[in-house]
Amino acid sequence: MRTLIAIATVLCGLAVAAADAQESYRAPRTWLGHPDMQGYWTNETKTRLERPVEMGDRLILTPEEAAELDSFSVFHPAMRVNGQPRTSFITNPVNGQVPPMKSGVTPDTNRRTALLPGERYTDGPELQLIDDRCILPVGSNAGPIMLPLSGNSNYQIIQAEHYVVILVEMIHDARIVRLNGKHRTDGRRPYLGDSIGWYEGETLVVESTNFPPEQLFRGSWQNLKVTERFTRVKQDRLLYQFTVEDPTKWDQPWGGEYEFRPSAAPIEEYACREGEVSVPAMLLAARRREAAGLEK
Repeated sequence: MRTLIAIATVLCGLAVAAADAQESYRAPRTWLGHPDMQGYWTNETKTRLERPVEMGDRLILTPEEAAELDSFSVFHPAMRVNGQPRTSFITNPVNGQVPPMKSGVTPDTNRRTALLPGERYTDGPELQLIDDRCILPVGSNAGPIMLPLSGNSNYQIIQAEHYVVILVEMIHDARIVRLNGKHRTDGRRPYLGDSIGWYEGETLVVESTNFPPEQLFRGSWQNLKVTERFTRVKQDRLLYQFTVEDPTKWDQPWGGEYEFRPSAAPIEEYACREGEVSVPAMLLAARRREAAGLEK
């Protein structure tokens, strides 16, 4: 028991020391005096949004587990926050899982699943998956929330006087954050949602609402609000924290965190354009099935 207490004390001391070192860091400034977060960043990792159920409430990987994840690829290490290898991005709730929706609540659906009577997915390009149409990547890679894929999860952050732009390598999306603005009230729901932002000391806070159906996230888009916090905690680390809210779906907000690290190189061109190859091929296959009498 004494040994366990001693180990716990040491680990606690290391965590406090790491936190103190992180808090003492002050990011360089832009010409406007804001913390400078500009540059090329990546969030590629083997760690995922939700924690494996068998890990329970355990936030931190064991050294053996972290070493195993790190061994797969130098480009996809275990995600670390404050040097701690994490079991998931989600930290609230403590089980690392997306909380269940309220009893009796029906998840929102996107346009692809809400077909009109007699309509089929193969009737035209507008009903194809949004990534097949090269409009947005799968898996909320462009955000919010910004979640990694197995490749092309690289970003460039550009800070200007009235805007912050987050350029995404996958399908070359550019999320434009209006600084010190207000959310739109015209009923329009742009791709990637409607993002406004402001600085709180060392942190850039970004609040996004007005999501379109194509940005369905865990069963929510109509009343979804995502708040992101970007804080440069080290020269080579950008802390990313997120909170998800929809009072019509969940009883409480939920969220988590991870850290971006510098990308090995500037983002590259992602050669994807709307209607490239897959969409014409799928529609052609559907027309041939109709001609053969296999579809009605």
